[in-house]
Amino acid sequence: MSKRLEILENKYDLLSDEMVGIETRYENIRNREKREKRNVLKKYISGSFGKLKAIFHDSSVKIVYSDESYSLLDMYVYDSWKGDSRIYNRIDYSTSSFRTEFKEGTDMSWVEERFTALAFYAAEIDDNKDKILDEFNLIEEKYFKLSTAIHELKKPLRKERGEISEKIDRLKDEILMDQLFSKDGLMVEPEKDDNYLPRFQVKFDWELSSVKSIRGVKKSASGKSVDLQVSVRRGYGDTSSLEVIDVDRVRFDNVRSFIRRNKNVIV
Repeated sequence: MSKRLEILENKYDLLSDEMVGIETRYENIRNREKREKRNVLKKYISGSFGKLKAIFHDSSVKIVYSDESYSLLDMYVYDSWKGDSRIYNRIDYSTSSFRTEFKEGTDMSWVEERFTALAFYAAEIDDNKDKILDEFNLIEEKYFKLSTAIHELKKPLRKERGEISEKIDRLKDEILMDQLFSKDGLMVEPEKDDNYLPRFQVKFDWELSSVKSIRGVKKSASGKSVDLQVSVRRGYGDTSSLEVIDVDRVRFDNVRSFIRRNKNVIV
């Protein structure tokens, strides 16, 4: 690896690490926001009622029996976009479908308990919905500003990293071109006990099999295509031989793709 390439890749890695750090800060802020919203719901919605308990999330509440996972009632705090910000503007709740038959001699008090609990939570939601929405919107406004500020920190880093990435790609292409136009070009050396040689898509309708080497002969003025000598293996074992095929105007993208796919066996 050239010294210049090493410097650029180190700089790219440093910028990436810095961006990861900013993203971690963003995720921490998002988690704090979710905790605060969940605490608002805990403040206004009872954690239990009789045999029922509430499971709190950052924008919803699930009411379940203590020993069961399916919900009897779900509450959702909904928001919508207004301009560039989100506004929490309604709370919906829904119940699971329910049907039972009253049978003589059977204790059906649990049915009354169920509907009593649903009525309790429905009333609690209705009584507190305005307070919940107001506090959610205050939290949303605070964390929206924080999140926006953090994202602004990433913009110059992302721009600089993108510019460095372009420089790295150009430098790699220059190095690749130098290797390609060297005396021996690029040789394929299969791993031990492996006789497989790769394919090379030289044109959209022409693919060469068992490629042993590629060598640049001439490149276009734009550098987007090259004339190549491609050595391919014909036959196997003691009777195998190499045939050199001249291929004009091969897209450099095709050369790059071939090398990237086979980088572990190219010397």
